[in-house]
Amino acid sequence: MDFRFVNVKTPKDALQLAKEPEIRSHVTRHQWKQFGRRDKRQHGRKRILPSITHDMNGAKHSADLFTPESISIAPQIGGLRVDPFRSYPVSIRSWTPLLVDHYLIHMAVDIPELDLPGNHGLLRTSWFPLVMSEPALFSVIILLAASHYASLQGGPSSIKLDLLNLRCEALLSIKRSLDAQHIVHDALIGAIAKMASYEAMFGSLENYDIHMQGLARAVSLRGGLPSLGLNGLLHRMVLWIDRNAAFLHGLPMYFFADTDLPGDPNPGHFLGSS
Repeated sequence: MDFRFVNVKTPKDALQLAKEPEIRSHVTRHQWKQFGRRDKRQHGRKRILPSITHDMNGAKHSADLFTPESISIAPQIGGLRVDPFRSYPVSIRSWTPLLVDHYLIHMAVDIPELDLPGNHGLLRTSWFPLVMSEPALFSVIILLAASHYASLQGGPSSIKLDLLNLRCEALLSIKRSLDAQHIVHDALIGAIAKMASYEAMFGSLENYDIHMQGLARAVSLRGGLPSLGLNGLLHRMVLWIDRNAAFLHGLPMYFFADTDLPGDPNPGHFLGSS
């Protein structure tokens, strides 16, 4: 860099020198040099930032050969319905947000027999917060969502699901909850009821019978169906599962004495959502 020295005795002298063409030209050249250096530095920084895109299947692709592999950006699924804080009650996996989204959109739908007149969306507004509060119940819901998701795939799935392993995890979660709890709470009853509905839809009648016997025992220990929470929603859900599974497979109802559920059995709705 070339320097130019000027003699200034008073501020007025500096103002006068600044107006001279030679001084102005020198200052302008210096400013352009500084701008060029700053632009190069910023350009260099931009080159090391990762550029990551996702395809429709959620696969990650890097547009920069030197992008560190440790940097990852989770794709948005389902219009921001997925919990951005990932506060799930179990360890998250790559497909957990997808299955949660699938359950909320395709399974936790409005069901008149459960919502009752004047209400709608209780499976999302009342039931799902309970799901998010307990690992056993959440594991069963993930199993149901994964099984339903897999049944809708016409070709190879974009995510690999081990349904047998998910079923084992759900059963182990229920067992751990039974061993750890001294009281039968709503989430545990919900987990057993949903496990029974899973067996009715995707499993075996033998296992369905085992879970329904356990459900009847748990409800009895709790004090009967009217004692269940969620303002009667859990009561109606148990009856809804019992009635539709019995109608679908030609079985007797376990809660036959408690038939105060409006509407007729709807196995199509039962198989399509829960």
